[in-house]
Amino acid sequence: MKFWNGIRHRITSVSHCYYKLSLTWLVSLTFVTVVTLCGGIVLYMSVMTNLKNTRSLIEKASIMSTQAIDKGAGNYFMPVFSAIKGVKQFAEEFPDRKSAIEATRHSFRGTLFGVESADALVMSLPDGTMLGMKRAENGGGVVEYIPKLPLFKFDNLKKMAAQKTQNPFWGDFYSGNNNPFATITGSIDKDGKVIAYVSAIVTMRGLGAVLSSDEEEADVTRFILSDKFRVLAYASQHNKLDQTNLLTKLDDFGDPVLAELENSEVQPFSQKARKKGVELHVIYDGEEMYVLVLQKLKSPDGAAYYVGEYQLANSRYDEFSRLIDSVFAGIAIVFLSALIAIFLARRLSMPLKGIAQQAEKFGALEFEHLEALPRSHIREVDQITTAMNASSSGLQAMSKYIPKSLYSKLMALGIDRAAKAREAELTILFTDIAGFTSLSEHKSAGDIAGLLNNHFKLLVTAVEAHQGTVDKFIGDGMLAFWGAPDEVKDHAQRAIAAAEDMVKAVRAANAENPQDAVSVRIAIHTGPVIVGNVGAVERWNYTVVGDAVNVCSRLQNLAGTIPPMVGTCVVLSGETVEEAGNPDNITYRGSHEIRGRKGKVDVWQLNSTICNEQ
Repeated sequence: MKFWNGIRHRITSVSHCYYKLSLTWLVSLTFVTVVTLCGGIVLYMSVMTNLKNTRSLIEKASIMSTQAIDKGAGNYFMPVFSAIKGVKQFAEEFPDRKSAIEATRHSFRGTLFGVESADALVMSLPDGTMLGMKRAENGGGVVEYIPKLPLFKFDNLKKMAAQKTQNPFWGDFYSGNNNPFATITGSIDKDGKVIAYVSAIVTMRGLGAVLSSDEEEADVTRFILSDKFRVLAYASQHNKLDQTNLLTKLDDFGDPVLAELENSEVQPFSQKARKKGVELHVIYDGEEMYVLVLQKLKSPDGAAYYVGEYQLANSRYDEFSRLIDSVFAGIAIVFLSALIAIFLARRLSMPLKGIAQQAEKFGALEFEHLEALPRSHIREVDQITTAMNASSSGLQAMSKYIPKSLYSKLMALGIDRAAKAREAELTILFTDIAGFTSLSEHKSAGDIAGLLNNHFKLLVTAVEAHQGTVDKFIGDGMLAFWGAPDEVKDHAQRAIAAAEDMVKAVRAANAENPQDAVSVRIAIHTGPVIVGNVGAVERWNYTVVGDAVNVCSRLQNLAGTIPPMVGTCVVLSGETVEEAGNPDNITYRGSHEIRGRKGKVDVWQLNSTICNEQ
């Protein structure tokens, strides 16, 4: 049970805590949040839009690059396919086998002259005979050509044709000489039988020349790969490889970027690009980062092959680099805007900070420390500062007439409750300057006012030091009391201690300024009084009234008539001595009658004032 009560107490304590935030920082935080949020949203939308557009442009450029390569390869190979198909159709129009073969052989010269991509034409017959023509090495025309390669044998071509669905079809690739080539083969049929195969030889070097990039794209490397990742064609202005390596595997070809292709992972790309079979690879060759674009395509006979290109990443992604730069620039602008917002917020809230500090001084009743607030260019703030300055002037003037100690106690206890008139036993203190009338005859009004102000300052300091309340100043005298508005049990002891301090202060002031030396009569009495607000609705006065006040006043008058009381002295009534517990620092001065009261009053004197002051 105690455990749960402890937890409940902690929760209650936390719920009553009020976290106070600095207005300056609150305004600054608000400004920064608004600026950062708005700037961040705009920056995010701008970046996302630019990113989307940039990616779209790069993806379109990648698709266009592979399409351009495919188009170049198509322009290189398609005439050959068409030429073989034309030879096939031309030969099959003849009525017999012999005339068809003869017509095929005679068509080779015109075909080679009409199709630049074909480097040679070969006809293979079932009996093993091979006839052909090729371009002369000096470029002077065509010459007879009889190849001795097994790939042109009739039986081999027949087996290859059986695996194809199209006619003409891709034959095998040959890399056994200094000029690797591919073959495109078509069959010549008569009466449902193949009477011959016609093959066109297409060199890979020629295809590479078609892929060569422009001078503006000197860093681009283009290539065509077979479905088994053998290099069919290659063109690079910065990487001059030996073209005799064509038709080899990527690891053996010699290009370090292509060598890493099979080990690289496909990077995320747009759905549109993926639907077209375009892949994006990022490859690091040990020195530089490259971006490689690859697209899988199919030839007219259904064979798969790949076209692609690669270049340095910073070249391919210049747009991304610029986008990243713009992002950093945007962040810098947002950060700078936040700093400006903080500066403006602090400038705007600075007058409010001064107003808050002025209000704290109001609450602490430090009216003497109030300073005029500067005017503001902001209308509402200027209205507040003007009102605060007027209030400051009024409070400073009021504080000169209302004792600060009394006001602070009433505010602390609550004016409505503490100032309500009530009966209480208090200890009252009266002071008076002996012979003040004769003293003032030889001084000007200004000198007298200065003398009284300095004198009362000493007395008020002593009263407030012992938690007493200064009621009023009456001519050259002062009325103070202890026990209200804050109730204290040792009010008599506090009054006696304050009187001791007054005596010391007056003596010190007399020694410092002998020409303004004064003799003070102080009387202390304890008794029941009415304390609280007394007066009219428009003008209240927090004071004490009653018989005890009158008795104290009479004791103060008596202090100057009882010998040997001379100089500054303090007298106490028997009620005060009894309430204070009969202190040791007093001397009995007998019983005396006072005007307006029946019976005698026991009078005591502070030992510190029993002396022969002159």
